[in-house]
Amino acid sequence: MWHKISWRLLKHELKRGELTIMAAAVSLAVCAVLSLSLFSERLQAGLLERSAEFLAADRVLRSRAEINTEWLTRAEQEGLQWAQRVSFNSMAFAAEELALVDIKAVSAGYPLRGQLETADSPYASGEVTTDLPQSGETWVHSQLFQRLQLNIGDELEVGDSVFIVTRVLTHEPDSGLNVFTDSPNVLIAYQDLEATGLIQPGSRVNYNYLFAGEPAAIERYEDWLLPQLDDVTQRWRGITDGDTPLAASLQRAEQFMLLASLLGVVLAATAVAVAAQRYCQRNYDAVAIMKTLGGRKGTIQRIFTLHLLLLTFFSIILGLVLGWLLQGAVIIWVSSQLGQSLPAAGAGPYGLAIATGLLCALMFSLYPLLRLIKVPPLRVLHRELGGSSVRAWLQWLLGGTTIYVLMVMYSGSWLLSAALLAGGSLAVLLLMGISRLFIRASRQAGMQAGSSWRLAMAGLQRRARQNSVQMISFATALMLFLLVLALRNELLADWQDQLPDDAPNYFVVNVAPDQVQPMSEMFEREQVSATSLYPMVPGRLTAINDELVRDEVSKEERDASEFREGFGRELQLTWLADLPPNNEIVRGSWFAEDSSGEVSVESQVADRLGLNLGDELSFRVGGDEFTVPVTSIREVDWNTMQPNFYMIFDPAVLTDSSATYIASFHLDESRKAELYNLFSDFPQVSLIDVDDIIQQLREVIQQVSLAITFVLVLVVLAGGLVLVAQVQATLEEREQELVILRTLGAPTKLLSRAVTYEFLILGALAGLIAAIAMELSVFLLQTQAFGMQPSLHWRFWLLGPVTGAVIVAVLGRFVCRRLLAQNAATLIRNLS
Repeated sequence: MWHKISWRLLKHELKRGELTIMAAAVSLAVCAVLSLSLFSERLQAGLLERSAEFLAADRVLRSRAEINTEWLTRAEQEGLQWAQRVSFNSMAFAAEELALVDIKAVSAGYPLRGQLETADSPYASGEVTTDLPQSGETWVHSQLFQRLQLNIGDELEVGDSVFIVTRVLTHEPDSGLNVFTDSPNVLIAYQDLEATGLIQPGSRVNYNYLFAGEPAAIERYEDWLLPQLDDVTQRWRGITDGDTPLAASLQRAEQFMLLASLLGVVLAATAVAVAAQRYCQRNYDAVAIMKTLGGRKGTIQRIFTLHLLLLTFFSIILGLVLGWLLQGAVIIWVSSQLGQSLPAAGAGPYGLAIATGLLCALMFSLYPLLRLIKVPPLRVLHRELGGSSVRAWLQWLLGGTTIYVLMVMYSGSWLLSAALLAGGSLAVLLLMGISRLFIRASRQAGMQAGSSWRLAMAGLQRRARQNSVQMISFATALMLFLLVLALRNELLADWQDQLPDDAPNYFVVNVAPDQVQPMSEMFEREQVSATSLYPMVPGRLTAINDELVRDEVSKEERDASEFREGFGRELQLTWLADLPPNNEIVRGSWFAEDSSGEVSVESQVADRLGLNLGDELSFRVGGDEFTVPVTSIREVDWNTMQPNFYMIFDPAVLTDSSATYIASFHLDESRKAELYNLFSDFPQVSLIDVDDIIQQLREVIQQVSLAITFVLVLVVLAGGLVLVAQVQATLEEREQELVILRTLGAPTKLLSRAVTYEFLILGALAGLIAAIAMELSVFLLQTQAFGMQPSLHWRFWLLGPVTGAVIVAVLGRFVCRRLLAQNAATLIRNLS
């Protein structure tokens, strides 16, 4: 019987429209979470898929020896594609000239991700090819043509083999980001490797095994493979590993996605909480009547619980449908903008959306439902009675716990979620106090204005508590709106400014000391924007505070006291009198003019090696060994595409060392054909083209920008729903006021203006609070999350109050329009 009553009550309330906001809030929560989750997952997968081109695969296993063939068989069983790439240094000979080159032998199928590009002449624009060098052929980079005076069709001797140069290699997806490698690449077929006779026992060779496939298959293979790897001689890599600019940009993109997800969750939860509170309050009289007619508490509880469950079920279904359609439409638009299709998403977002809908609908309805069940029968005689026996702190506990659980579910970080919840709670308390002060100050100012303004101010002060809560809700929605807008227009612009249009897109390395002055003059003469030429010498870190370090430390040796883990490779060291651009001293001080031996260490290296100011570092450079103290630790912006170094020494340490020089410069695409002539007087230098890296970084920024635009739309929709729900929560009280005022003869024009002014003031104050909160949030994001220089965003201080006043006034008048159109007799009948 009770379930029939519950069903009839649901249909009745739906016809009356009382559940519109509640259902819309749950549906919007599910729609926002599903669409944002699907979009984020697909966009992130698309980012990784495009970025995987820089590995030529989804994952790469790097080894110093050939791996067990069983590992490759297992990869095939998991449905993965694989290819081999063997690389090492060797000498190449042509026409009695020789040069050090990087030999790269690749098997069929290479590259698994990305594309090779070749040309018919050096430094010409390349064209995509699906071919690979045939047996006996080789493709070589433009700089080797310049260094050995090669032509297409010439012979190139490598080891015991002679190859015919058939194409100019202009682009390899996995060419790498190490600009200190100055040897041009020579691409040969894998089957020709053995005939060269270059690989002997003890040879320094890198065996790279490339894998590509579905993410789930990659994950299964990883779980099987990783426990079997020797972490000394083998390394499993993905595109997000390492300290490359691309990896850093992908990590920053993930931070943007995470932030967007948390904003969507908070707004959805706020809308549901307001709607649930309103709905249950509207049913106090119904429960009181049921109890008066003999209804039991348990029966009433079951009726309304089933009622809310049915509402939740239909709202979740509607939200899932809308979310799927919305993300589909956005994906089609984004794909057309990016010129690529995005991978399909898994089932995870659907489960997350359903869980979000259930948590929002049930947990945020629980406290109002408990109060509803506690309503006494005497309410039929005393309308002021409610379910006041339920402790108010329970509402905050349930709401805070639910928001925290949603944040953890959506972000995957309990620590970040806890920090955001704690910061948000503190902000709400502060904003509550500020809003009360603003309301009091506005009332005193409004007393000097006309009658409509005085009436509006009286209404603000009379509902000071409710208005404070409303103002917080309005301010929260507006703050999130402004924050996403700032992310879209300000933070992304700041991020993009770190990679301007004239960012260096070429590196020149292996510059001899006697070529430094002529090259600097060439850059100036040809109007090429270039950095300074930095000296560099190869060296090794040998000890820290007289404690020996090893380049390669086994698992057993890591616990031994006589050894300490080092870099695992040779370092490129430099010396400078002045702090280079985009380096910032965070501890210590830069070298003094009379310094006789100091070193400055990059901050991430200092953290990894456990270095502090005053530590003594020992190095070996050539046949010389020396020890210097750490006098400063630097933060380095690795995204600037200029030469950066882990270790910088004062000039007194390395000036007598035999060094080569490195610089980066920018050359427009239209001048690319000039490269051969520009560097014709410098045949021994090597050019490294990083245009592809820069383009990929810009694509990451563009795709994240599209994601933030999508989030902005959802925030506007959710914020509007929160505003409507808050205004509707005060309709009953406003109806009573209008009855009194109309009975006293107040004209419609006066009442209409008073309501408009009240919402204008409320919206403007909320917008001002939102601007303050947004500025603080952006400051924290700039300094803590994204490593940017903080800046003020003055236009949002005007945009916040104006936007708040307009939006709240329009929505408030829209919701109250029916009340204002009714005469006193109609209002009295409605109240009775």
